[in-house]
Amino acid sequence: MKNKYFNDAIIGNGNITASYSKTGELLRLFYPNTDYRQFIDFFDTGVKINDSHMIYLAEDHNNTYNQYFTEDTNILNTEITNTYFKLKIKQTDFVPIKQNILIKRYIFKNENTINLNVDFLIHSKLHTSLNNYTSGFCKDNVLMQYGHDYSFCIFSKQDIFKCQINNNDANIKTGEIGGKDYVGMSEDSSISYNIGTLKPKEEKVLEIFIYVNDNKDIKNIDEIILSLEKIKKIDVNKEYEKTKKYWTKFVEDHVEATYGRPQIDNIYKRSILLFPLLTNMQTGGISAGVEIDEGMAECGRYSYCWARDAIFITKGFALCKMEKEVEKFYKAFCKQTQLENGMWEQRYYTDGTYAPAWGYQVDETASIVYGIWDHYSAIGNKDKKFLKDNLKMCEKAVEFLKQYIEEILTGNVGAPR
Repeated sequence: MKNKYFNDAIIGNGNITASYSKTGELLRLFYPNTDYRQFIDFFDTGVKINDSHMIYLAEDHNNTYNQYFTEDTNILNTEITNTYFKLKIKQTDFVPIKQNILIKRYIFKNENTINLNVDFLIHSKLHTSLNNYTSGFCKDNVLMQYGHDYSFCIFSKQDIFKCQINNNDANIKTGEIGGKDYVGMSEDSSISYNIGTLKPKEEKVLEIFIYVNDNKDIKNIDEIILSLEKIKKIDVNKEYEKTKKYWTKFVEDHVEATYGRPQIDNIYKRSILLFPLLTNMQTGGISAGVEIDEGMAECGRYSYCWARDAIFITKGFALCKMEKEVEKFYKAFCKQTQLENGMWEQRYYTDGTYAPAWGYQVDETASIVYGIWDHYSAIGNKDKKFLKDNLKMCEKAVEFLKQYIEEILTGNVGAPR
C-alpha cells in the first residue's frame, strides 16, 4: 500500500468524499460515508505524447502545477503544464450534490508549434482483502473493479481505446497497454483514451466518471453497466454550474462576517466548506478528519468520530449558523451511541458503529455533557427543547462519571487515559 500522509484538497457531497495531493492525484475516495469505505490504493493518470513513455500527471520533473478551488466551492482545479511537450492540461474534479459520482474533466491544450498526438491513461488499484478480493473487468467501455459487496466503475462518454486487466506493472510506464483478457483476478487494471491529434493552440475535452455501486440493489454485472448509461447522458457543464451554485449559496448562508484579510477570510470559508464533507448526513456523526495513515505507520488512525473532538467541531458549526447539524449530532448520534450505563466509548465510525479502540477515555463521556450545556448556554437558553431532549442522556452520563470517579479513588480502576 502506498503511503499518503497528506490530503492537500478535499471535495465531496456528504456521501462521497475524495482527497487529492497538491499535484492533482486522487488519493482517497470514501463511500457511502465520509469515513468508510475507502477504496483507492492508487489512481495514477498520465499521457503518452507522440512517441513518449507515460508522463504521469501528478509526478514528472517536466511538469509545473497550479491548484485552486473555484471560488467559494468544493470544486477543485489543477493546472498541469508539461514544459517539454508544451501540453497544458486543466483537470477539474467535483462531486454533484444530488448524484453520487465523481466527475473528472480534463481540458488538453497544445501550446506547442507542432502537432501532438495524445493518449490519456488511467492505472487504478483498489484495496483488496482475503474476504473481499478485488478483480478487474472491462466490458462495454467500462472498467469495473469489483469485490463481493461493491463495484467501482470508471468510464467516459468516449470509447475506451485500450484496456489491460492483468500484469500492468510490466508495461504501464511505456504508455502502451493491451491484452486479450476482459476479466482477471487483478487488484490493478488500466485503460486508455485516444485524445487524438492536437494542432497548435487546439483544445480537446475528456470527461471521466467514477461511480461506486454497493451491490445491495443491483448485483448483476450487465445491469450495473446498463445503469451507467444514464450517467453518460449527464451534461457535465450543467452539473458543474449546479454544484457551483449550491456551494456558493452554502457559503453565503453560513458566513457571519468577513475580516478584511484575504488569507483569514479564505480559511474561514474553506472551513465552512469542509464541515459538511466530514459529517454523516444520516446520523450526524462527525469525522475528526479525512484519513492519512491507513497503515498506522505514524499513528493509530484518526478518521473516526471522537466525542471530545466532535463537540469542539460542533462549536464551529454553531458559529457558522449550522444549528441543525449541531442538534443532529447530539440528538441522533450521541443518543444512538450512548451505552446503557451512560458512557460513550473512545471512538466510533460516523454511522454509529463502534470503531477500533485501545481503551476507555473518560473525557469522551464528560465532553458530551459539557458540549450539551455549552451549546444550550450559547443559544441563550432559548431552545429549552434542546436541553429537554438531551437531559436524560446527560443524567445517565453524569451518574456514570460519578461512579467511575469513585472507582478511581478506591483503586478499582486505573487512572483515566
